[in-house]
Amino acid sequence: MLPAAALLGAAVAALPAVAASEAGPIETVDSLGSYGEQRHSWSPREAVVSAGGVVTFVNGSSTVEHGVVWSAGDPEAPNCTGVPVNEGKTKWQGSCTFSKTGVYAFYCAVHGPSMSGTITVNSTGTTTTTTPTGTPTGTPPAGSTTGTPSAGTTSTPPDGSVSGGSPSAGRALGVASLSATQRGSTVRGSVEVPAADAGGRLEVDLVAKPASLAKSGGALRRVGRLQRSPLRVGRLMFSVSLDARARSALRRHHRLPLIVKIALTPVSGAPSFASRSVVLRP
Repeated sequence: MLPAAALLGAAVAALPAVAASEAGPIETVDSLGSYGEQRHSWSPREAVVSAGGVVTFVNGSSTVEHGVVWSAGDPEAPNCTGVPVNEGKTKWQGSCTFSKTGVYAFYCAVHGPSMSGTITVNSTGTTTTTTPTGTPTGTPPAGSTTGTPSAGTTSTPPDGSVSGGSPSAGRALGVASLSATQRGSTVRGSVEVPAADAGGRLEVDLVAKPASLAKSGGALRRVGRLQRSPLRVGRLMFSVSLDARARSALRRHHRLPLIVKIALTPVSGAPSFASRSVVLRP
């Protein structure tokens, strides 16, 4: 068992013993930062297994919910047991078996694309993992590469919108534009859909801190979501409405800070991500 991190209130999921049948990589949850301001990530963010290999997923927190969403375009959804898929839960451990070769992209069902990772399944029988800094902890198959993609750039045009991207994993999102301050209970923006993403899926999540919703603490809360597919090449306008809880908070406080998480998932290949900060006012 690895001890839970205490620095700055960090809560790192413990690594329980794994049976011999589940001797592949272990994906755990790292939560860093002060209480209520935590940043979450999968550790490691990249792993490689052989076809038929097993990856164990662990959320050791009894207060913060996490789950797994498999991105569209994966070779085939893995067979998972004990892993909450498309939903968040506290304190769980499970495993997923990957029967087909290819690259499987995933992200947290609660915290969205900013908490993402990939599982690469090869046919060589070689199993390896990659640390969040991109340093391999095993020997990858010949011709393969591991590591963390370089971040994109962010620019702020004179009108206050934000373009560019700093992805947490996968490809850099070409252009995502949102005004930093918006009026009403709907977030509006646009993305440029490149040819590589034609026919794919757009996902936009609105995430709020518990304090903004008059909550005492805990994980970030999703307060709005948009999914759209298939996508056409070119500029795509989108709008995402707040749920009832967030609309009520906006009326009470006359201000609601949000994190807007954007993901473009192609029919095949790695998804691209971007994250933006937006403040809504009535």
